[in-house]
Amino acid sequence: MSTTSIDPAWPVIVRINGEPIAAALMNRKSFRKSIETGTPWIVHPETGRVLPWPGEPRTVSLIEASGRYELILPAGAAPDPYGVDTPSDVDPDDRSDMSDIRVPENRGIKADGIMDSLSVLIAERHRTMPEGSYTTHLFKKGLDKIRKKTGEEAIELILARDKKDLVYESADLIYHLLVLLEASGLCWSDVIGELTRRHGE
Repeated sequence: MSTTSIDPAWPVIVRINGEPIAAALMNRKSFRKSIETGTPWIVHPETGRVLPWPGEPRTVSLIEASGRYELILPAGAAPDPYGVDTPSDVDPDDRSDMSDIRVPENRGIKADGIMDSLSVLIAERHRTMPEGSYTTHLFKKGLDKIRKKTGEEAIELILARDKKDLVYESADLIYHLLVLLEASGLCWSDVIGELTRRHGE
């Protein structure tokens, strides 16, 4: 994402143990994600990407004021908002590594439609773990984190109100569902099999 005039980033004044630390940036999307998840999300000043606060500490308080946000974090939270927990080149809202969908050679899998193709690509990401890929980032975080992220995407879909947002959030949820299936040793064909069983095709 980018910090365009549609969703501008504003300063967020951050305090830990009552002491102010270096200010970060937040926009409406990161503010909403922070409220929904109970952990702070901020905007990277150079890339405009929405990133979780390093270590994902629980938010003590977060309010929206005039032209700024005010955030209180618990003791022990990382004081550097743009630390190394989530590299700046990995964007939780970036699906660019899904844009070039190809069936990896010599995998013995026939990609029949976009869901199968995406499922195969995610499996390949799991196998090779390329650096800079958001999919790799999820796999490194582990199954519990993937479950949590899938739940967050489901909430965002529920909160979507216009058609464009419904389509966008549905795509995000399906992508995270496929990652969850892969991390659990399952794949999209397992879901298709269950649907086929239920509907007797």
